[in-house]
Amino acid sequence: MEKIYDKIKTLDELKTIVSGHKRQNKKIAHCHGVFDLIHPGHIRHLVSAKKEGDVLIVTVTADKFVRKGPGRPIFNENLRAETLASFSTVDYVAINHAPTATNCIKLLRPDVYVKGQDYVDKNKDVTGKISEEEDAVVSVGGRIAFTHDITFSSSKLINDHMQVFPEATRAYLKQIASKYPLEYIFGLLDKVKNLKTLVIGEAIIDQYHYCEGMDKSRKSNVVVYKYMAEESFAGGALAIANHIAGLSGNVTLATVMGDDNKSYGSFLKKKMRPGVKMLNFVRHDSQTIVKRRFVNSNQKLFEVCYLNDAPLAPEVENDVMRKLKDMIHDYDLVIVSDFGHGFLTDNLAGMICKEARFLAVNTQTNGANMGFNFITRYANVDYAALDELEIRYAAHDKSGALKDIVKDVSRKIRCKNMIITKGPNGALSLIKGKEFLSAPALATNVIDPIGAGDAFFAFTAPLAAMGVPQELVIFIGNAVGALAVQIVCNREPVDPVDLKKFITTILK
Repeated sequence: MEKIYDKIKTLDELKTIVSGHKRQNKKIAHCHGVFDLIHPGHIRHLVSAKKEGDVLIVTVTADKFVRKGPGRPIFNENLRAETLASFSTVDYVAINHAPTATNCIKLLRPDVYVKGQDYVDKNKDVTGKISEEEDAVVSVGGRIAFTHDITFSSSKLINDHMQVFPEATRAYLKQIASKYPLEYIFGLLDKVKNLKTLVIGEAIIDQYHYCEGMDKSRKSNVVVYKYMAEESFAGGALAIANHIAGLSGNVTLATVMGDDNKSYGSFLKKKMRPGVKMLNFVRHDSQTIVKRRFVNSNQKLFEVCYLNDAPLAPEVENDVMRKLKDMIHDYDLVIVSDFGHGFLTDNLAGMICKEARFLAVNTQTNGANMGFNFITRYANVDYAALDELEIRYAAHDKSGALKDIVKDVSRKIRCKNMIITKGPNGALSLIKGKEFLSAPALATNVIDPIGAGDAFFAFTAPLAAMGVPQELVIFIGNAVGALAVQIVCNREPVDPVDLKKFITTILK
């Protein structure tokens, strides 16, 4: 066992070792992957890879960067490294704390980078990263090689035999896979780039202040926490625009910030995707909205909101109305992300409903808008996405049949298509005011639910605007939600590459 552990090195240690072998004119072959469930295909691949060099090094994707679907990885990074190190064909193993092998290739400078035959056709690589990795190995004087042996899918083996999902969910996924080929699904996602999208909504700065419990104060009935660190995220409509910009480089965000907006210049430059063009209105009666949450061991203790949620002053409202009315017809899709904090006045909402070519709306109920922000403020909505509580608030109905509530609200706002998310209970879709469709949740690992609804809405709205079958819209939305709940708040937008990998995995 000691010999196995002797093979496992850090990347820096491996760099030194590889340099030593190269001085002895030994040829270095390099394999990289997740290697979650080792099967005969992996073994054959490693044997073939060893023939490409004198020394075979294998780098393993760290757990944090495995975005292959629910319950993945099955085995943690240390166990996966240990398994690989147990093979006599493998000389050294290192865990790579990055999403691709590019950094490893540039650091270790292998003579040959070895991939399986699945990657020969670069057009079939859903990650789009094989070209980057090939460029990296060529840049260090090496080459890429492909093994040609029997292949198995770890994902299919896991899906078929390890029961990550309940039986009903597995049956649902098989049905989706039989109706919609991966190429068709990915083609639809790629077509979003052709949509010209306008996002309208409040900019929110989400803050997490991490703290550690100490003790109860002796002088008062207060629990004392020690400050550890803090983190700020681009939330609200900023997050919506970031998600969409991953699919399309033609996104305009019309938003409002406070009179402190200039202080957020560098923050926005760092946090916003390059494809987002910002039309920023300023209200001088308020600071920019900040929602500061105090977090202990991933548990949110309480939240402090910094905002003025009164409606916009008339002069600001008139400016917003005039500019948006002049430009709104230029967009294929208008997305309203209404957090109920005063930006989207009744006048502005009415104008948008009248002028938008295709209107998608989400009205959020949260602790800062006191339940006064309802979808019923809008009319002639083409697509709406709400959670169950939000539509129950809108209907003033706590316990009625959900389908009846959805039909009633949809009729009132003249909404063509509506999806209601129900957390772990999946989602319910109303199609053209008549037909209902249900879909199970796809998340198995929830790190932070904040922002997941925004991600769901951001990805499904463009698909709805393109006329994608609602069955597929709700499936993709649930896949996005499963990825979003694994991201802390809005630390990063859902990556379309990760989405494609996730869908590929669960439909195998």
